[in-house]
Order: sequence, then structure tokens, then C-alpha cells
Amino acid sequence: MNVLKIFLAAVVILLSAPLFAVEETKQPADPLTEQVMKFQKPLALDDTQTAKVREILEKEQAAAVKDRDTFYNNALSLIKAAYDRKKEKEAQVEALLNPIQKEKFKDVVKMTRFDHDLFELTEGLVLNDEQAFTVEGVLIDYYNKLKEIIPEGMGSGESPGPGMSMPPPDKGIKPPGGFGPMKGMMKSLERKKNKAIKKVLTTGQKGLFEQIQRDRAEKIKRRSEEDRKIR
Repeated sequence: MNVLKIFLAAVVILLSAPLFAVEETKQPADPLTEQVMKFQKPLALDDTQTAKVREILEKEQAAAVKDRDTFYNNALSLIKAAYDRKKEKEAQVEALLNPIQKEKFKDVVKMTRFDHDLFELTEGLVLNDEQAFTVEGVLIDYYNKLKEIIPEGMGSGESPGPGMSMPPPDKGIKPPGGFGPMKGMMKSLERKKNKAIKKVLTTGQKGLFEQIQRDRAEKIKRRSEEDRKIR
């Protein structure tokens, strides 16, 4: 298989949402209240709505405990269960909103590639609050440095979908010096990111992390094979 195509497929996944400078955040004293505020502030929820949102989030947390007990040794099942809970939670919150709030709600729940990565690692590795805060910092550093490597305008800026692909190697935007140096820098960044994440994991969590890494590698391989058939 063409190594460059595999590399480009990896870039596609990384560029499936806009790359942007992610600002550092402070560790919340009360994670549940922090989650409530993410809905309350931008949607201007009234007191009744806010109380109901807290109830929804509390139930979602209880469901998360059950899912983690059930799928404790399967990272991919943990991630799927988390996305299912997220979908149900957002549907319940949306049902509380008026038409104007519902329009704003779309932006509130929209996830970037950074958001997806943090969500999947937090849920798939069953990170505690302190671990999640550290991993968030690692991802912030990774994405900001990645933005410095990848030329502006390279790749698509929206959510992933069938048919999305990078320009062929001989067309479109190319990084200075070609794809070779950029490929090496990206691999180096990836290794440093993974090493930093593993430092805060337990032995069991490291096993879950390996499951996630294998799954991502398989997805990149499949995407490369699909692009090869299209071309």
C-alpha cells in the first residue's frame, strides 16, 4: 500500500474539523455544575430549565457508572455507550427549550475534532477528573502544534463524511519542502502526545488506550483503501 496515501488519510482524519488555537482551561471544582453551566449560560436557561438540566445530567452520570461497570475492559464499547448517552441527554435537554434556544443549541453541542478526541479518551479510558484535565492539556498542546505544521487551507473544514479527501500529491496545497518533512513532524508529535497521555494512565487504562490506537489505525487503513479505489 502506498505509504503517502496512508499518511494523507491520517491528515484527512485530523482535518475533519477546523484546527484552531485551543486556550487552556482551569480545572472545575464541581464537574457537574460546570456541565450545567455549559448549557445554562449560552442558552440563557431560566431557573426551572436549569434545574431540569441538572436532573438530566445527574441521571446521565448514573447511567455512565453502569456502563463503565458493564464495559470496563472494552474501550470501544465504552466510547459507543458514551455517545449513546450523549445523544439521549441532548435530546432530553433540547425538549426543554423554546424555538430561539433550540437554534443556539446546535452550536452548543457541536463538536470539533479536538472535542471528539477528548471525549473518546475520557470515556474510553474511564479517566478520573484529574486525569481528564491533564489529558486535555496534552491535546491542547498537540493541536496547537499541529496547526503550526499543516499549511492553512489544506483539507476540508467541516465534519467528516464519505467522499472527503485531501488534494492528490501533485495538486492542491503542499507544505514547504513537500509532504515528507511534514509527515515526520506529525509522527513525532503523535508519539509525544501518546507518551504524555500514557504517563497518567494505570496499567488497565494503558490496555484500553492500545485498543483505541489499534482501532484508529484500522480506520486510517480502511480510509486509504477506499480512497485508492475512488482514484
